[in-house]
Amino acid sequence: MKRCNKCVLPASCPGISFDSNGICNVCHDFEEKWGSFKQQKSLRKQELDRIIASFKNIGKKYDCLVPLSGGLDSTYALYICKKVYNLRTLAFNFNNGFRTVIAEQNIENAVKKLKIDLISEGPIWEKARRLYALFFKKTGEFCTPCNLGIWSMSYKIAQENGIPLIVSGASDRISERLPKGHRIYSWSPSYFKKVIQGEMPLKDVKEYFYLPEDFHSVKLRPVSESLPPSKKISTLPLFDYIEYDINLMLETLKHELNWKQKGKRFHHIDCLMESVNDYFKQRKWGFSTATWNSMLVRNEQISRDKALELTTKEEEANSQEPLELELWLQMLDLSKQDLEGFEKRRQAPYLY
Repeated sequence: MKRCNKCVLPASCPGISFDSNGICNVCHDFEEKWGSFKQQKSLRKQELDRIIASFKNIGKKYDCLVPLSGGLDSTYALYICKKVYNLRTLAFNFNNGFRTVIAEQNIENAVKKLKIDLISEGPIWEKARRLYALFFKKTGEFCTPCNLGIWSMSYKIAQENGIPLIVSGASDRISERLPKGHRIYSWSPSYFKKVIQGEMPLKDVKEYFYLPEDFHSVKLRPVSESLPPSKKISTLPLFDYIEYDINLMLETLKHELNWKQKGKRFHHIDCLMESVNDYFKQRKWGFSTATWNSMLVRNEQISRDKALELTTKEEEANSQEPLELELWLQMLDLSKQDLEGFEKRRQAPYLY
């Protein structure tokens, strides 16, 4: 399989193209947007300091809310907010029904050691189960009810507690990228509504619709932009401003918060069904972990050779049915027949 000579993304990625040196358009897009990050580190740190200072003590009881899954990125965001910036921080965990034991332990350890309040909420399981099954049957993906639920419920909790700022461990800089205009899976309130139309009344899934209309435009990203606090809830993607140093993050969290990983894995250890999702992506698109390892290459966390080694090994494993697939079918009340032809199911009919 042809792969990018820099980041190992395969030619099967939707919308991918390569220049005369075999470098993909995703790498060029990343370089255009984030290539100057290291040169701007001090400037971005100053901007982050200013943003944090502008949100201190303007909320009622809390300065910020951190969506916390128990995974590496969200736990580190929680650590930075409390330990580095001493923000009055509230942690929120969206209970998606697929939490791992390790994630639960990591959450418990983090909030206890940092002395942070925690709220854990989510839809009742019967509702969540129906949504996961419905999305898979219609589109071949089942992650939207979780992805949308996390953000929607975060806004709900922030509104209820008068919190002006949501600090996220997610960031465009560390996202698992595809070419502009292309994604393996997309999610949005409008997409969610179209999929459930005629299947479930909106009043039964109101927890998925707390996001403001200008959700994407209120993110605090541009370094040069003036960002005074407003009455709106703002979202701060932390890794837009600080280095994404996995070794430092792992060392810090393990030492300070007794954070645990799953064997050699530290990515997506918070979801019991991550292996099922990887299996579906591999079957549907011909790749699964390449986007993650490619991101690590672009952020200079691993070499291309290491990324290729990991990708080849992991995608070979993801080509086999995972042990969790039977449990996933049981939990969602699906059968093996429901898997037939899922590779051809697409989100496109519900996105526009």
